[in-house]
Amino acid sequence: MAEPYFRVHRSQLLPAIAAASEAVDHRAKIPVLANLLLKPQGETLLLRGTDLDIEIETVCDLLDEGSGMTISLKAADLRDIVKNLPENAEIEFRPSRHHGQVEIAAGRAKFSIASLPEADFPSIASAMSGSVFQVDMAQVCHALAKVAYAVLKVEVGRAYLSGIHMRPIEAGRKIDFVAADGRGMALVRIDTGGEVDFAGILLPLKTAGAIRKIFSEAREPAQIEIGPNMIRVTCSGTTLFSRLIDAIFPHNYMEIIPTDPERTAVTTVAALSAAVTRVSLVGTEVDKDSIYVTLGEGMMRVELSSKEGESAVDYVPIEYEGEDGYYTGFNRKTLADTLASLSTQDVRISFGGSQANVVFRPIADIDETFVISPLRVRSEVAA
Repeated sequence: MAEPYFRVHRSQLLPAIAAASEAVDHRAKIPVLANLLLKPQGETLLLRGTDLDIEIETVCDLLDEGSGMTISLKAADLRDIVKNLPENAEIEFRPSRHHGQVEIAAGRAKFSIASLPEADFPSIASAMSGSVFQVDMAQVCHALAKVAYAVLKVEVGRAYLSGIHMRPIEAGRKIDFVAADGRGMALVRIDTGGEVDFAGILLPLKTAGAIRKIFSEAREPAQIEIGPNMIRVTCSGTTLFSRLIDAIFPHNYMEIIPTDPERTAVTTVAALSAAVTRVSLVGTEVDKDSIYVTLGEGMMRVELSSKEGESAVDYVPIEYEGEDGYYTGFNRKTLADTLASLSTQDVRISFGGSQANVVFRPIADIDETFVISPLRVRSEVAA
């Protein structure tokens, strides 16, 4: 019987597959891009996935290196097989009787699946030369999650709106995470714990999602290296490489935040979110419906009217400074997404001033700012 390629425990292999698979293109027309590379390295097994824009490498412990043969297997098939094996399974990868296949065995269960040569497996990882710094990964993942909703999801020729902007500020003691889609902007700042220096970058939305999934549970600092067109993130034995978006985010993004609001309302996020959800029940197009609010002493009126003439109204208690009857509107989805990104109990909403943009900020001492460009109010007066 031929010597096995290697042997690994399911508890080690399954999370490694999940991490590396975040870079896999499961619908790739090039077969090898739907695969994972499995490469024994002494007492560890390296797993690598790539779609040629993102590449993820991670390692897990081996039970036995065996012959040390490197193989490339379809990620989805490998994941499904390993996931459905017993939790205590010891999994052996070995030559198959069928040419071009690998046998996966655990106990009496055996599977023979297609394999591609190591030489066919591509890599975008290369020697990088850029700024290197350490940062708390939990803070990075939190910031990316907060602003992701504001990334423009539709291709309209404005590449600078299709990713998340990262930029050091205050002599590198903080990093801004910013996203905008033309309807609004989300800005979260984190402390670096030191001084970092790199040119502002645009992180693809898929990369941001992969970082959040892979590193959200990390309890140690990450090392980040930023080059002219690539970023590398290394933490807890996993390394992510990604191309950056070749575009420049507007450097004057802070200018859209009014500094002289004329009206301020304070309310609970839960109450306003609930009112938006209730009036949205009569909506017809989540991305196009409009919600209008009227401000008065102690109360905010929330209204939605559908194209079919249906309508809904709800009221939210507020603490308000300003004239009664102030009236403005929001895109329904932008308002709902903004409220969903607020993690505090109370929110301060600022209206008017030198420009019309409406600003949402947590009452708590958290460096987060959310901006919505209001809609033109309807000609009729709110009842």
